[in-house]
Amino acid sequence: MAFEIAYNWVQKTATPRAEGSPIPPHHVLIDEYIRRSHEIESLHNAQTVEDVAALRRKYAVPLFGPVSPWSLIESLGQCIDPTDQRLFGASQQLHILQIIDAMEEEGTATEEMLLVALVHDLGKVLLLTDEAPENIVCMNRPIRGCAPGGGLDNCVFQWNHDEFAYSRLKDYLPDELAWLVRYHSILPGTCEAYMDARDRDYYRRYLQPFSRYDHRTKSPVYLPKRRLADYRHVVERALPASIVF
Repeated sequence: MAFEIAYNWVQKTATPRAEGSPIPPHHVLIDEYIRRSHEIESLHNAQTVEDVAALRRKYAVPLFGPVSPWSLIESLGQCIDPTDQRLFGASQQLHILQIIDAMEEEGTATEEMLLVALVHDLGKVLLLTDEAPENIVCMNRPIRGCAPGGGLDNCVFQWNHDEFAYSRLKDYLPDELAWLVRYHSILPGTCEAYMDARDRDYYRRYLQPFSRYDHRTKSPVYLPKRRLADYRHVVERALPASIVF
């Protein structure tokens, strides 16, 4: 089923299939998914400083208006990352539950960690809009750096769902969790030299442990034991009933 879901996502850019012709076999679906994934990554990596500035201006104003954070988390059940070959068609909501499952099994499911697991990919609701996927997904590298030790906030990174969610959540989350939302998709090797003392502290205490769950729990077939609704109270305790998104 994951193959068909992934295939449906890339249909818009795939070679049109004649009406009534058979659905391609799985190896064709996989090849098309991988082809589209590489294409999106190439476009993301081609972002310029000007592209980032334009996207920041575009999303400086509300997109969805006042919405409940919980409804946004629920909508991630409709969001599929077309470049994530480890999830391969599994939804972002399933990804959240896989993270939570692993945290619960290892006894690390603190309120902080649960909250980050629930909200870190909220920016991927942009997948439900007409925004180009290369501006939503993929890992982030600095396009323009700063002086060594000058701080990640003084660099210009590629723009994706991280920055979008950060811009909406930063006024409601503790600084360290807002930082984690903003930088959870960075490639540390490309920007470690730019980190200041705050960045290094948050990287060690928050990003490193969270990345272990974020990247190593992904599976298109693993069905989590936990239910999303059981964690609604975590979000409702931390965030307002409605935020402008």
